[in-house]
Amino acid sequence: MDLLRTLIIDNYDSYTFNLLQLWNKEDVHKNVVVIRNDQFEWDYFVDNIAPHFDNIIISPGPGRPDNVSDFGICTRILQLDDVPILGVCLGHQGIGNVFGAQIIHARNIMHGRLSPIYHNGTGLFNGIPNPFSAVRYHSLVVNNEDLPKDLMVIATTLDSEELTVMALKHAHKPIYGSICTEHGHQLLMNFQRLSLEYLKRSHATSLFSQIPSHILSLSVFPAIAGIPPPLSHTTTPLQIVFNKLNDDYWRDPQLIFQQIISLDQSTLGTWWLDSAKENVSQCQYSYMGSTPACSSSFSVSYLTKTKQLQLACSNGKLMSKPLLGSTTFWDWMTEITNKLNSRIKSTIVMNNNQIIDDTIPFDFHLGMVGFFGYEMKIESLPGYVVPSNQQISNHQPDAAFIFATQAVIFDHDRRNIWLGCLIRQNAEEHILDDIEQEVGINIGMLMEECVSWFQCMDAKICGLKNNFETSGTIAKTGKEETEPITPNSFPSFAEPSQAAFIPDLPSRTYMQQIKNAQSYIQRGESYEVCLTTQFRHILTSRLPNIIDLYLYIRTHNPAPFSAFLNFTTDNLVVLSSSPEKFIEINRLGEVEMKPIKGTMAVAKGCWCDDKENCDGGIKCQKEAERENKKRIRDLGSSVKERAENLMIVDLIRNDLAQMCLPHTVKTPKLMEVESYETVHQLVTTVCGQLRDEIDCVTAVKCCFPPGSMTGAPKLRSVQLLDKLEFYTPRGVYSGCLGYISLPYIAQSNQHKHFTRGTAKFSVIIRTAVINSGTEVSVGAGGAILHLSDAKEEWDEVLVKSRAVIPRYTNASNV
Repeated sequence: MDLLRTLIIDNYDSYTFNLLQLWNKEDVHKNVVVIRNDQFEWDYFVDNIAPHFDNIIISPGPGRPDNVSDFGICTRILQLDDVPILGVCLGHQGIGNVFGAQIIHARNIMHGRLSPIYHNGTGLFNGIPNPFSAVRYHSLVVNNEDLPKDLMVIATTLDSEELTVMALKHAHKPIYGSICTEHGHQLLMNFQRLSLEYLKRSHATSLFSQIPSHILSLSVFPAIAGIPPPLSHTTTPLQIVFNKLNDDYWRDPQLIFQQIISLDQSTLGTWWLDSAKENVSQCQYSYMGSTPACSSSFSVSYLTKTKQLQLACSNGKLMSKPLLGSTTFWDWMTEITNKLNSRIKSTIVMNNNQIIDDTIPFDFHLGMVGFFGYEMKIESLPGYVVPSNQQISNHQPDAAFIFATQAVIFDHDRRNIWLGCLIRQNAEEHILDDIEQEVGINIGMLMEECVSWFQCMDAKICGLKNNFETSGTIAKTGKEETEPITPNSFPSFAEPSQAAFIPDLPSRTYMQQIKNAQSYIQRGESYEVCLTTQFRHILTSRLPNIIDLYLYIRTHNPAPFSAFLNFTTDNLVVLSSSPEKFIEINRLGEVEMKPIKGTMAVAKGCWCDDKENCDGGIKCQKEAERENKKRIRDLGSSVKERAENLMIVDLIRNDLAQMCLPHTVKTPKLMEVESYETVHQLVTTVCGQLRDEIDCVTAVKCCFPPGSMTGAPKLRSVQLLDKLEFYTPRGVYSGCLGYISLPYIAQSNQHKHFTRGTAKFSVIIRTAVINSGTEVSVGAGGAILHLSDAKEEWDEVLVKSRAVIPRYTNASNV
């Protein structure tokens, strides 16, 4: 099978790259090329590309096979002679269309749902159980009536007692069509075997030759430049120093943020990546920092509309520069982070100011902290074109990052506090890198400045501990337990009478757009679209205390990926309590994504049958617990919610297959229910091994925007959402927030420079954004399927928004 040269035509689907996983080989990229359906003109394709392949696979995709904008060159490919072809889903429908069958609406729309498939047991289905279960993704089918004599049905299923065609073959040509199946590996082996038999019979002269390098280079897999070589002699090395404080120095992170970090007079802003939900495996570490006067650093923000970078330096210098030509912000970030990574000479680990021969347990080693907003899709999605009537903000940046040269790190499990610093050489010996020349600084601090900062922080943290030695346990809020933060002690704008959060799409409009989305789904344009809106409150008086506001949110809705970001230069504040991990890349290049799709509100209040006589005691609590257990069971077994999750899981697997070794992409945990303060949600874990040549920024770009915020297939769903949301930018909301870290290079392994670094991002949901000190916005939405109920979807939007602004998005306001 591996000897055959296979060309895959991608119809801009979010399943195409899952096909690569069927090869189960590390060197799949040597035998398989993937091109888009509109990447080349037909004459060039047929003369210069097709002759180098033994067979062709036509991928799934949105739309109809009789629409050239959906199917591209695939119709003409199916008209070629003597080329073995396998059409999958849309490709399967295309075979029917080209050879005279009708493509009609399915009796039942089947997106992310299981059905038994019955087949003839030979050829394409040799060795596959009969029947087998398959997850179906289609709203169109090949009409089983009056099927042309050249087409033979080889697999069917039963829909409402009617046979539906699930696979077919050409009577004379080596052309086969099928839906996707869990037995895809065996089906692919069968197709390769059938191809090989046909090619041998036809005496193909090109059989078994290698794909030329210039043809391999045309593939969109892989189409990514490698990580640059390590440390150049023209730049000065940098070191990272981590110092673990005394074990008995543990303080609540909130207290340290309030009384130390937030008081730094940083020109760039402050940040806190906050594991606010306790006792969760993925919440072991929190990180916070600013840019104190003793250090030199920078921040960067970007507008897609103008392609303008704004760089701010810790010395107060500001500069703006355009990105020229086809260069994107992703490219700029890749170049800058790779250059900074390559300068890291070693990582020094200390315990109470003494150097030790040990490693650090966490994966953040200083670096870029910030967000990519949803509009960065403009530069990440292949094939995306900005609509002419798209509204784009000229004020709120589409991405913003602070380069963190210091950090306070909290190990919640071990109750340890670490300090981290980026160290530069003596100023006289320092050779400026490109970014340093642009902003006119020497990044980082000198060793003596680092030691001084360690001592200062040590004393401040110790002082906080001593101040509270006799006060007992400090509550999560940072106040004593007798003074919890409540809406009454919250900033004045949050009083119900003053907190009119107005949605961009009022309930009636939102529910109408759900129906419009379902119309697109019925026509085969998408399987699932994540429709959203934003609730906005205009600040007519003073700006509330943003730290108090964040502390209220993290207390009311503690989440594993909470965050506080204050970009001083951009006058932008992001206050997040996200439960969803977008992507994590560790030191070993292991990638993990945890998409959330499927939501049910947590039962709160009284659930007793006799509410009038309920005393709110233990019996009442048990009734609420019983109701929540029922909701968890219902969520885990819901056909609609499971389909919603499964479609995004397949999209995530597709995203990972573009940047990971395809055979390493796995789903170790499928649709487990996780409970948070206000919602129960279905969560899946997908993981893979990053290819060596892929850097962290590129990895994030490959998966952006988060599939759980778009729907599937991603590109077409995003294009539909532009229309459904009236071309209103989502801004920060629906993007991702986190860090791109410098690499960890142990002193004992200085000769082994692998400069990728690490990364970890959450999906920006359950988040308040304060823009220019004049507006607070909170986004919320949900995945729309053909099974969705408009009223239930709107209720889910309110549940999600109330996680951030409880009581203030009620029916009277919307």
